[in-house]
This record gives sequence, structure tokens and C-alpha cells, in this order.
Amino acid sequence: MQLKKVIIICVFLHLFTLLACESGKINSLNLKNDFKPGSVISSVACESDSLNKYALFLPPTFDPAKKWPLILCFDPHSEGLLPVNLFKDEAAKAGFIVAGSNVSKNGMSMDETTEICRKLIDDLKARFSVDEKSIYLCGFSGGSRVAGASAITLGTAAGVIGCGAGLPNLNKQPVSPFSYLAVGGTEDFNFNELKRLDSMLDEAGYTHHLLTFDGPHEWPPKELVPDIFTWMQFDRMRKGNLPADRSKINDFIDVNYKLSENEATLNNIAGQLNRLVFMCHYLKGLTDIAPLESEIEQLEKSPQYISSQQQMQKILDMESSLQAEYGNAIREKAADWWKKESDNLKTKSSVTPLTEEGRMYKRVLGYLSLNAYMLSSSALKQDQLSEAESYIDIYRSVDPTNAEHRYMAAQLNMKKGKNTEAIAELKTAIDLGFKDFGRLRNDPVFNPLQQNPEMMKLLESNK
Repeated sequence: MQLKKVIIICVFLHLFTLLACESGKINSLNLKNDFKPGSVISSVACESDSLNKYALFLPPTFDPAKKWPLILCFDPHSEGLLPVNLFKDEAAKAGFIVAGSNVSKNGMSMDETTEICRKLIDDLKARFSVDEKSIYLCGFSGGSRVAGASAITLGTAAGVIGCGAGLPNLNKQPVSPFSYLAVGGTEDFNFNELKRLDSMLDEAGYTHHLLTFDGPHEWPPKELVPDIFTWMQFDRMRKGNLPADRSKINDFIDVNYKLSENEATLNNIAGQLNRLVFMCHYLKGLTDIAPLESEIEQLEKSPQYISSQQQMQKILDMESSLQAEYGNAIREKAADWWKKESDNLKTKSSVTPLTEEGRMYKRVLGYLSLNAYMLSSSALKQDQLSEAESYIDIYRSVDPTNAEHRYMAAQLNMKKGKNTEAIAELKTAIDLGFKDFGRLRNDPVFNPLQQNPEMMKLLESNK
């Protein structure tokens, strides 16, 4: 199977299509740079488009005369500083430039996505001596699809790190091949998608791996970042863009093989096999992996592993069935029904210790939260106020600690002319963790509150 077929199949897995910016060309090849190596710069404007900005980190050992690998990141809410801060410590050790778009966010078109990525790469290449064979695109959620789309369309990426979501539906062959590292939480509503994508890439013979962590739909935790950088460094060695470091490769083998043996001692065949697969995918093209493949093949034949895989498949099938069932119910059932149903799902997802089935129910709740958000947003944009109110109530039931449904409730009240109630909902949203005050200030629905003393005080206290 070719990657094109994988991408076509991914249309059924795809949740969002997103991101980007305006077009333009960089005329200067020697831009003035006063950036201090080892420091994070919160905002750099592209030379060709001052509205296209990104956060930046240069490794402490940065030397303008040397070529440097680059990881360019996309956050779904245009918070470029977030991934830069997440990756900077390992980037300092590995000698990577890190950049994160401060403009791209969910809701932009795929054409914009490609253009913003192209312009960011052009700007970084104009400012610094970037190793053009070692450019890695990384994104979370909608930003993951941005990274994938840009790699497929532009052909400038050596690899993609897709966190929390898979490839977008572009129905085209990549301009040039790239490696793919997927990263996802076991409680992420896109976990099932990432598992299926991983299997398809495996069948296609693609250079890939799926890194998992215990957690919801979010950027990977700090402790997983070293594995991400090891993947990129090994990938550069595999492609001949970095001299093979036999010492590092052997250390990787020693550490991980001991971990696989520890799992075997505990009779955890699934854990042992996962560790061996991790080694196999990372070491492909760097050393002889035939012994690992043989060991994996033997473990996959064990009754214990077969039974665990069958059970896991039942859980994943149940998840798909529940998603389809709830996808219809969200448009049909009333808020009272959803309150009862979401309470039931929360009870099932809160078992201790957490089981695979419990994780599945967490993913279903995440799926419902996403659907309720999308339906609420669509209804608000179309001024379907009654429908918006119903969906926002469902959103609150399935994801009560999420600040977004209170922000939407404030928007709804503004459209109803209930200014006092809108401010009250905004205060609740802030109590729940709402932080996007730039969005609040620029949201036209709140224009009637510009001179409202309570609104002015709220904004002043959250600058």
C-alpha cells in the first residue's frame, strides 16, 4: 500500500481541517538577528509578512556558520510559545532550532496552512543556516494535521511528529517521502485513529512509530520529549543527514532491551512486545533488526498476547459503536438525558485502578466534548440560538470543567441581548481557566460591552 492510499483512508478518521497565513517572498538572505542563543524569543515577525509571527529558540551552542536542524511546531490555538517551551531543553542538548507559529490556529483553510508553513520555513532559512535535509514539522491536534498537510504538499520535511491527531485528507501523493512519528494519549479521543493509522503505515512499509502516554488530548508530557528527539536524531542518521553515532545507538539498545527483559520478568508480554516494537521502529536502517523482528513474531503467537489483543479490539470496536450512537443522539436527545448519560460515562471512566475499558470511556467523553463544541460553535455562527443553547448545555454536561462552554454561553447571551448574564458567564469561564483574552477583546459579539465598567474591570485585571 502506498502512502497515498493511507491518506485517502484517513478521510474517515479526520476531524478537522485547518490553519495558516498570507503569501509573500523573503527578499533578504541575510536578515539582522539579535537573538540570544539559549533564550526563548516569544515573537519574531517574518520579513515577508509582519503579521506572520513565531516563537523561537536557538540552542546555547548556536553558531551561525554551522547548519542546524529545525523543528517547526503548530499549536491549534496559535500558542507557539507552548511547544517551544516544551521542546527547548532537549533541543538545547540535541542542537535543534525550535520555532512555533503564533498565528496558525484551528479554523484556517488548508491552503492557508501550507502558505504559513512555507513562509515560516523561508524566513528561518533566510535568518539562519538551516539544514534543509533536517526540517521536522510537529503539531498537536489540528496542528498535527497542519504538519502532515505541509509535509505532503511542500516536500521540504524530513519527518512529521503528529501529536493527538493523524494525517489530513488531501488525496495526493507527497512531493517527497517523510518519516512519521505519531504521539498520543491513551485517553485521547483520537487514540483509536492513531492506532489505525499506525497499522496502515506499517502495512505500507513506512518509517513510523506510535508513542503513547497515559493522558488525554494534549501536547505530550515533558518526560516523553527525549524519545521524540531520539527519533529525529536516529531518523537523521538513517537518512545520512547525521553521522551514525554507534555509541548512542548501542546505549539505546542496552537500555531498552533491559526494559523489555524487566517486562518479561513480570510476565507482561504486551509490555515486553511494545518495548521491542519501539526498538525495532527506532533502529530500522541503523542496525540489523532481524533478531528483534524474530522475537516480536514469537511473542505475537503467545496465547496471552492474542487474548489481550482480542480484548483490546473489542474495546476499540465498542468505542467506535458508541461514537456512532452518541453522534446521532447529540442531535436528538434533550439535556436531561445527556446529564444522566454523561454521569454514567463518568462513573465508568473513573474506575480504580484505571482499566482499558475505563480509558475508552474517557475517550468517548472527549469525543462528545469535541462534538458538542463543534455543534455549539456552528449554531452560534448561524444564529441558531435555540439549537446553540441545547448544544452548550450538553457540552457542559459531558465536560463540566471546560471553560469554552461558558465562553460560548456568554456569546449566546450577548446575541440574546442579556449583557449582565454574559458577563457572569465570562467570569465563570475565567474561574474555569479561560486565558485567551486577546480573543475576548477582539470578539465582535462583545463590542456592546466595551464601555461596560464590569467588562472593563474584568479585562483590566487579566492583561
